[in-house]
Amino acid sequence: MKKISLLLAILFIQGPLTAQDSKPSKGKSVLEEYCRRAAGVPPRDANAHFQFYLWCSQSKLASQAAFYLKETLLIDEDHEGARGSLGYVRYGSSWVLKTDLAKRTGSPGGPPAEPEATPEIVITEAPAAPELESPILPETPIGTDGEKMEDSELTVDVNQYTADVARKKEWAATLSENLNIEFHTYEDQDFLIHTTLSSAKHPKMGQLLANLKSSKKLLSNFLGVKGKDAILWPAKVQFVLLRSEQQYQQFAEIVDMVDYARNAESGYTNEEHTALWQPESSAATRVLATDAVSYLYGTDRRVGWWLSEGIAEQIIGMSKLSRGKDARDKAYFYRNYKTTADVLSAENNEDNIYYLLESQAMKRRQERRSRAMAMTLVDFLYRVRKNPRYLQALLRDLKGEQAPLAAAEDDEDALKIYWLSYVNFQEKALKTHFKKETEELDLLWKRHVLEMAKKYAAQGGQQSRYPDLRRLRGRNRSDD
Repeated sequence: MKKISLLLAILFIQGPLTAQDSKPSKGKSVLEEYCRRAAGVPPRDANAHFQFYLWCSQSKLASQAAFYLKETLLIDEDHEGARGSLGYVRYGSSWVLKTDLAKRTGSPGGPPAEPEATPEIVITEAPAAPELESPILPETPIGTDGEKMEDSELTVDVNQYTADVARKKEWAATLSENLNIEFHTYEDQDFLIHTTLSSAKHPKMGQLLANLKSSKKLLSNFLGVKGKDAILWPAKVQFVLLRSEQQYQQFAEIVDMVDYARNAESGYTNEEHTALWQPESSAATRVLATDAVSYLYGTDRRVGWWLSEGIAEQIIGMSKLSRGKDARDKAYFYRNYKTTADVLSAENNEDNIYYLLESQAMKRRQERRSRAMAMTLVDFLYRVRKNPRYLQALLRDLKGEQAPLAAAEDDEDALKIYWLSYVNFQEKALKTHFKKETEELDLLWKRHVLEMAKKYAAQGGQQSRYPDLRRLRGRNRSDD
């Protein structure tokens, strides 16, 4: 099919001009014109790259066209023309193939079927893993002492649960058929894992499963959701474990159109699945934490990104510390505290607690800094009352019926009103549970950050360069 051949060209192209494309059969004048035009394409202009892709296609320069189509999407992953050229259409807030949309909607609007080419991401067949029995879904949440837990976890609709799991399995089966990938599957009450390793019992699968179960246990304790069979997610969390970094990169580019090189976690989450190639990738722990916070108490009330991402960073740090085999793992908390201390102690810096409370979303260009600040604030709130139940009570309020209900995404005026009320609601909830005004919490948090950064630096034999805690003064609100 045309779209598959284009995807493969994108995957394996190494540059805009190869030795094969310089053959005399292409026509010397066309190549000269190509070189002249290529020199004038603006480096960060997605439309210019797309127009040049069209010219290359019309001039029958296939590999060059594929290169510039890929560059268009690297500059603007939502470029409508480039997506359309690959056979995608807008579906809600995401992009799906026309053929997949036709299957979802049952409409015949998709293009006629053509003989499918086999992509290069072919996996050598291995013996099928034995089918596992479907887990029994608990009818009611059970506590550690065998008592029903009140208001502590999800109440799952069994029919919806079954339908969600079936849909995820169907997605994997369709992908396996279209790309000729041999998937081996593991599933239990919480997780649905597809892998291209030789078996579902491969040691790397064991490592991933151990990591997931350990993260769930830490997360359950942190959120106050107890019990071996406690439910944190409304359906099984889906993972795709690829056997190598190269195959992971291919999967990211072909299946999800994700620029793998930009991701430092060796994993990413796209819609309902998380792809990774390292079984201890923090991307797996992150999606478990952020999803659990989103679904906590079974309400549709939102939680600020700082709290969701901060809890995720906290669980990632605790998970790394519990393994403790690598010095880099042991230093995870220190790196986050050091980053935050650098931000808060910078001259003329106005970043403070309001930057976190008032920002509607995390700034991707400042992702590391933002996550570090969020983690240290969560860690501070976790420690300040010397009891985790205060942070859990804050979550219960933010997810409760008294919290503002988010407006529709397409109603800008209503969203502005909602966001202002939500920021005020966060501040009141913090004051209620931590008995401090926001400005005082801000100052105490900064002192805590600098103190912990100095402590971690001293443990590592490093000389601290942060200011004296007694000279630290609160700053005005940030306008960010």
